[in-house]
Amino acid sequence: MITLSPLVILRRKPFREQSLLLDIWTRDAGKFTCVAKVSKQARSKAILEPLRLLEGAWAGKGEVLSLHKVEEQQRFALPPANLSRALYLNEVLLRSLWAHQAQPKLFDAYLNTLQRLTQLHDSLAMPLFELNVLHVHGYVLNLWQDDATGQDIQPQMRYRFLPDRGLAPDQADVRGVPLSGTLLIGLRTPASLTQALQHELRQVLDRLFSLLLQGKVLHARRLINANN
Repeated sequence: MITLSPLVILRRKPFREQSLLLDIWTRDAGKFTCVAKVSKQARSKAILEPLRLLEGAWAGKGEVLSLHKVEEQQRFALPPANLSRALYLNEVLLRSLWAHQAQPKLFDAYLNTLQRLTQLHDSLAMPLFELNVLHVHGYVLNLWQDDATGQDIQPQMRYRFLPDRGLAPDQADVRGVPLSGTLLIGLRTPASLTQALQHELRQVLDRLFSLLLQGKVLHARRLINANN
């Protein structure tokens, strides 16, 4: 009996005749690339789309595996305004996840985020998931004390985050990502973030991902900026 595992498609491309090249992310086996044949079942091509929860099985060796026996479990009916945000999250995952390394908690958080994005005005869904992605890579913002001195976060102070040092008081160092103590305290209860703090958070996240991805361009981020 074939055991099916939860997965999502992060990206798909045509591949040869009646086949698709898929970058998939599975809950139990991580991210990898596979080929799916769709010639015999036209319906299978219809469900092999991003932003859906699927279950499937795969086989093979090497860098490209074969996907088969796919079943759809859930569709996420995103409003058009949130499609670019969801595709941005897919691009972040494609660029940042390690191959064949399971991240089940992050996978579940992704599904929860897609569900939140079905609501048009949930402005925190995307940035909170981005913080989860950064956390996986060790980019952890200490919301209670700065990592350099151990002192409590003060709302009137400015800080800087460096990946190799953590959070420290801002001393006009050009390195790292600047942010306010008010934002750090606000992130303890994200629902209370004002529009101004959400705007600062957006700037902080963009800079953190620029560090993580070593300046590589996230094309969906540009699309979001163009539409706002």
